[in-house]
Amino acid sequence: MVTSQDLATPRSRPSAVALGFFDGVHTGHRAVISAAVEAARREGLSPRVFTFSPDGLAPASKSGLTLLQTGEQKDAAMAELGVEEVVCPPFSAFCAMSPEGFVRDFLWDVLRAKALFCGFNYHFGKGGSAGAEELRALCAPLGIRVEALPPVLWQGEVVSSTRVRACIREGEMEAAAAMLGGPFTLIAPVVHGKGLARTLSWPTINQLFPPGFTIPRRGVYHSHVLIQGQVWDGVTNVGVKPTLHETNLTMETYILDYEGDLYGRTLPVSLLRFMRPEERFDSVEALSRRILADADLVRRDSARWR
Repeated sequence: MVTSQDLATPRSRPSAVALGFFDGVHTGHRAVISAAVEAARREGLSPRVFTFSPDGLAPASKSGLTLLQTGEQKDAAMAELGVEEVVCPPFSAFCAMSPEGFVRDFLWDVLRAKALFCGFNYHFGKGGSAGAEELRALCAPLGIRVEALPPVLWQGEVVSSTRVRACIREGEMEAAAAMLGGPFTLIAPVVHGKGLARTLSWPTINQLFPPGFTIPRRGVYHSHVLIQGQVWDGVTNVGVKPTLHETNLTMETYILDYEGDLYGRTLPVSLLRFMRPEERFDSVEALSRRILADADLVRRDSARWR
């Protein structure tokens, strides 16, 4: 799959294009993208996604949002769905385009769109002034088919990135996973901590959240860590390690039964279930006993997640 910021070079093949921001690539997003991919297969088109990066500037509807995935995670999810190209410019590169200019000069002239797919609440054009009905009206004279998909529901309510973020911030990881189509996952380098855990028989890995990433509820989680294709159970703490008098927010994971040096490796850690809030213990020894007790709970719970 190719990821590009190119808004000017006409593509060599006509396209079926999924339109949207697609933060998290949740089940609603997957419905839109999959519809474009299936149409491309049926009609001999190239399956593309047009999205954007909010770097430095974002539409009002995305102002202040925190991300559910890194750009690399988003690209990987789209590639798995069968997308051949993701066009992802910064929002500032096209936000001043009129609805007419966006359709004619970009979707038609550059992406050579034959079919467009979007969510029921999709907006485009300067100031987000146009929606799905305007898109149909502008595309009809060009012979471009437009399909605005209905919302995807979970437990009777619309799946949205806002709803997923709220679940993650409350530690409702199973609900978030149901809407995301998989567990909330941080993929980040392993960085050096103070090394104290290694002296207490439960060595850990430390990772930092990227700027602008959604931060889960502080506390302890049953997690999965992917290392060279193998999944390991983990006990992950999201917080500032109050017992150790630290102040930097990190994600620290004790990987059950794993031995080896992981410093500098970039690893995916998925948060499966919230176990308990972050606590301050009277001593490092008391903290150690609690972590080992958490590990025993994870061992008993692990079959559920296999």
